[in-house]
Amino acid sequence: MNQSLSHTVDNALREFDTHALKDIGTLKLMDRVDSKFVIPAELLPFLLQESRRQYSLLSIDGVVRSDYSNVYFDTDGFNYYLMHHNGKLNRVKVRHRHYVDTATAFIELKFKNNKGRTLKTRIQANLDADIAIAEHRDFLAVHGISQDRQLQPSQISAYQRICLANQSLGERITIDTNPSFTAPDSGSKVILDDAIIVEIKQRRIDRQSPFYRLVRSLGLRPQSFSKYCVGVSLTMQDRIKTNRFQRDIRKVAKFSNVLRTISA
Repeated sequence: MNQSLSHTVDNALREFDTHALKDIGTLKLMDRVDSKFVIPAELLPFLLQESRRQYSLLSIDGVVRSDYSNVYFDTDGFNYYLMHHNGKLNRVKVRHRHYVDTATAFIELKFKNNKGRTLKTRIQANLDADIAIAEHRDFLAVHGISQDRQLQPSQISAYQRICLANQSLGERITIDTNPSFTAPDSGSKVILDDAIIVEIKQRRIDRQSPFYRLVRSLGLRPQSFSKYCVGVSLTMQDRIKTNRFQRDIRKVAKFSNVLRTISA
């Protein structure tokens, strides 16, 4: 996202009423349905301007665009990635999420069940991802993550997140800007400069919600999109099968004026 567009986004964010984390305790939505959209960044100011009356903006000590850093873990054979690639339901992803601005971190497990619901479980953890995984083997085991196969870092993703909420609708919106993906072993890195990833998180699907209708009015359709799987596909495409995610990659590339691959 270029500097001019970023400045316009900041101006749009100033028009929102804000809320704190404590204000949305019932909206953590650890059991939810997700609707995902990949959108050109140039549309973001319009989306914000049109939704400011129906949604409030998360502010943490004045920060409204929060930096996230995720380290995903997988087996030696990338079983979790391949389960998604092969269309398996009742699948899991394991990640270490670092909230950079508040210097806090969690080990998180995301289960996608055969009813299309996302179930998230997490525990606060060390800021170092490798230490965190080692310290929480019992937590992983309780939730069915076998330690027979050694988990290893498989993808690093980073982005800035804007969070909107409508308490009465039971709905949260996350908007991820400036996403980047890095392969831990090779350092191969992909930066998507002008694509944003929007997720509408709801207790049950509601296509009549203001934000859902707003996005659809632009001719955009929801799609299955995993930042983990797309990140692996972009940074390891010469080493792992990626055909299931090629449509997602083409769409992201279409919306990105710059798609850079950097080798360490």
